[in-house]
Amino acid sequence: MAERAAGARALAVDLLTRVERDRAYASLLLDATLARRALDAREAALLTELTYGVLRWRATLDWLLETVGRRRIADLPVRLRQILRVGAYQLRFLDRVPAYAAVSEAVAAAKGPGGHEGWASLANALLRRLAERRESLPVPEMADATERLALAFSHPPWLVRRWLARFGEAEATALLQADQSPAPTVLLVNRLRADAPSVAARLAADGVATTASPLLPEALRVREGASVRHHSLVAEGKVQVMDEGAALAVALLDPQPGETVLDACAGGGNKAARMTAVMGNVGRIVALDVSERARRRLGEACTRLGATIVEPKAGDAREASRHVPGGADRVLVDAPCTGLGTLRRHPEIRWRVPEADLARLAALQRDLLRGAAEAVRPGGCLVYAVCSTEPEEGEAVGAAFAGAARAFQEEVPVGFPAGSCTRLPEGGFRTFPHREGCDGFYFIRWRRGLR
Repeated sequence: MAERAAGARALAVDLLTRVERDRAYASLLLDATLARRALDAREAALLTELTYGVLRWRATLDWLLETVGRRRIADLPVRLRQILRVGAYQLRFLDRVPAYAAVSEAVAAAKGPGGHEGWASLANALLRRLAERRESLPVPEMADATERLALAFSHPPWLVRRWLARFGEAEATALLQADQSPAPTVLLVNRLRADAPSVAARLAADGVATTASPLLPEALRVREGASVRHHSLVAEGKVQVMDEGAALAVALLDPQPGETVLDACAGGGNKAARMTAVMGNVGRIVALDVSERARRRLGEACTRLGATIVEPKAGDAREASRHVPGGADRVLVDAPCTGLGTLRRHPEIRWRVPEADLARLAALQRDLLRGAAEAVRPGGCLVYAVCSTEPEEGEAVGAAFAGAARAFQEEVPVGFPAGSCTRLPEGGFRTFPHREGCDGFYFIRWRRGLR
């Protein structure tokens, strides 16, 4: 077991180095590694825990290391930073890992490829000191709430400051706490190939416990600790892994069999595939994206899920009408955004997104929405969605569009949200991890007038 654990620690250092150095996404790297490597369940669980744990708690770990070492972790080489953080995470958060194992494996990694004796000496000194003092190093009580919560919950101060001003300390703390917990894995049943009871029964037979989603009738939440991303149900296209927040955007769009639908920013195709199931695979879905890689993933997802009515196309939502001559009955704009509503799934985002990105992305979102709206037929529907907690990307974009596009009026379909999300007084809906238990989303639906 010790050798297997050492392998998981070394892999975690490799993945974390790529995440920080290359701006890669941890979820994609982790999925690829787990698919490629013959890791047993314990190794896979430890690798997952170390990778996401270090990303979630990076600021707190760096504070601990700097407190015992009196030097800035940010000034160290990127790989050495990950070696130290992986060691510190085990000492601080994993009681089941002996301190000597965490220290010795960090020292071995520091001597390994790309390292040297100087790294090993520093790792040994810092982590031994931390092991000796870890019980006497609580996060300090600071008078300034922003500094205190940013350190206690390992979030950038600018984001904590915004949430304190917007929600107050109690709710901001609840949101920060939610971000520090692993996101539940949610399976959406592909009604083209299966139904929820049969899927739940098959998972139960394989030892995977699920609960019905409180937000969507065809969604199952997998109990914590179970891994299903490589389950045969996924490979067979009977389920798709998809957060309920993203699926709610499709529910708000409510595409009908036989319609022409435009997915204006399709990405990897999860929502287009979900639309196909909702439409009974009857109609037409034009899925636009500027990224060739995204379109390739979209095609693979549609093949796996049996979605034959999806047409992946290279295109920009700002010129959407070119790709659907005659217009579309329904248009979804799930716009590129900061992703700040997905910090449970993608904790690295908090360390990449500066506050200035909000204004930059909001300008792009307004342009994408305005362009996609031109593809909506008279009498058709338009849905705007972003996986961001911030109003600049949500409410403000919706308000700007509503003020300029007089032909469109907000519409709330009958039965939505049915308790699934929060209705906003200014229009649209929101979900938050600490309220609804899904990713943080904003979405709104309009209907275009007949004239």
